[in-house]
Amino acid sequence: MADELKKQKAIFREAKIDVLNQKLQGTLLLYEVTKKLAHQRLQELSTLYEINQALASVLSLEKVLKIIINRAAKIFKAEIASILLLDEKKENLTIRTARGLSKKIVETTSLKKGERISGWVVQHKKAVLVKDIEQDSRFKLRHREKYYTKSLISAPLIAKGKVLGVINVNNKVTREPFTPPELILLQTLAFQAGIAIANARLYKRLNNLYLNTIDTLTQVIDEKDHYTHTHSKNVTKYAVVIAKEMKLKPHQIEVVERAAKLHDLGKIGIHDYILTKPDKLTSEEWEEIKTHSLIGAKILEPLAFLNGVIKTVRSHHERYDGKGYPESKKGREIPLEARILAVADAFDAMLSERPYRKALSKEQTIKELKKNSGTQFDPEVVKAFLRIIQKVL
Repeated sequence: MADELKKQKAIFREAKIDVLNQKLQGTLLLYEVTKKLAHQRLQELSTLYEINQALASVLSLEKVLKIIINRAAKIFKAEIASILLLDEKKENLTIRTARGLSKKIVETTSLKKGERISGWVVQHKKAVLVKDIEQDSRFKLRHREKYYTKSLISAPLIAKGKVLGVINVNNKVTREPFTPPELILLQTLAFQAGIAIANARLYKRLNNLYLNTIDTLTQVIDEKDHYTHTHSKNVTKYAVVIAKEMKLKPHQIEVVERAAKLHDLGKIGIHDYILTKPDKLTSEEWEEIKTHSLIGAKILEPLAFLNGVIKTVRSHHERYDGKGYPESKKGREIPLEARILAVADAFDAMLSERPYRKALSKEQTIKELKKNSGTQFDPEVVKAFLRIIQKVL
């Protein structure tokens, strides 16, 4: 009897130990799951913070969209991600940036409000999670965007209560369906994105307004003297073809074009009698004329996004040999865009008639460019211009 009792006690102890072990294993498993989830949430919060920081310093709409779409694809480990923005006039959605979509789809996709998944999200101002597009009654095969398959999450881009567009994330690399927590995460990202897009659009509108005002002022300067009223237009044409011939990057060509339009803006601060004087200028008058590049740069200074343009306007009267103004820079110390503008500006000036001299012929002008190559002008810029000069004359 005593032996039997000992056996039962031993069995009870083993059973109790097994239960405790199971509880301990369960607790450890719960701890690991909780730890994993906490780590995942921390990563998500960290990523959202990084995105917010990146967007805070960017005001270009194109750059804002690129940051958002690249980070979204990374966060959700998705093969396809896209942002469609709503055209306020036509009220249709077009793809403005995407990952994993063909160029043809990006260029040809245009949806109305309420149409297909993206249009539905915009019309209802509501995020949506679709585990299987082909089985979802709202988005049957004939109603969905043809480039989406299986699971998808989509959220509206909203700023100040106004829908700007939609962000879509599709095709997980793991082929698993998206989850409700991931939809919430996308909504948080969409909230950040909506604010950033609205700010970029506002900044662009303000900049365009400022540039239009500056453009008008430049035209006023050109019109002051009938001898030079087409000068800025001609210089812009010559400078752009040189930049393209030298295979500058698109953003550099844009700098050249804007700087060419604005290069004489500073003449608004020069006395009219100097600008329209029929005789050669005195040394004092010439010193005043030489301040116009600095005045132009000062006027443009509030526009931080025009940094390259401002430097070009400031330096377009520098000489390759260091004898120019306002800072006597030489060679490659002078921005390439300014070296290009110097050639275009001088070329049109020589072709134009002045009260104190006749216009030079095309042959004489080309001869002067060659003569001053390496001293007044960058020789590489002169060579590039001479290669295509017949195309612009």
